[in-house]
Amino acid sequence: MPGSRNDWFPTSVWNFEIDNYQQLNALLLQEIAAEYQRDRVGEKWSNVLGWHSVNNLHDRQSFGEFTQIINENVSEVTKFLRWDLQQFSINITTCWAIVNGKFALNSMHNHPNSILSGVYYLQAPAQSGSIFFTDPRPGSQMLIPPVEEFNLWTFPKISYKPHAGMMLLFPSWLLHGVEMNMSDEVRISLSFNIGMAPKIRA
Repeated sequence: MPGSRNDWFPTSVWNFEIDNYQQLNALLLQEIAAEYQRDRVGEKWSNVLGWHSVNNLHDRQSFGEFTQIINENVSEVTKFLRWDLQQFSINITTCWAIVNGKFALNSMHNHPNSILSGVYYLQAPAQSGSIFFTDPRPGSQMLIPPVEEFNLWTFPKISYKPHAGMMLLFPSWLLHGVEMNMSDEVRISLSFNIGMAPKIRA
């Protein structure tokens, strides 16, 4: 008699395609260019050679449409996960731009003090570097047998090739990084974090 199988502890990455992204991206690219002119040094986190802006872009009026899109997509995720939003609230806590020129990358990292994180692509030329996520179970790499073909249960790492108008949402604890930009054009994205706070009952 064949055995049964249960698959537990799945890790989801959500992929959203933003409608009419061209107009939105044109505005956001102008805002990012202005911020880069104001602060060419930027901040240093996971970025290697690339530029990282301040992390409060979501508070600016010009990012209002973008934050609304984030909130709509986050709402879809929370409904799927059946989170009880009667007991806690969620909101965008940080949002920043990443500009990666040739040879720039982002080292592997996660996003502490957040519950969900995301990235949105404004400009992603061919060969400008994919985002990758690694298996979050460190014990799964202790002894790796040969496989005929990788699948959902055996991939040690999965990559997404970015393109303009694509938004990814994922658990903030999931380790990820960005491959080196081998294009002569810049790769521009916006990243953000979602936090949570308990609701105070009267």
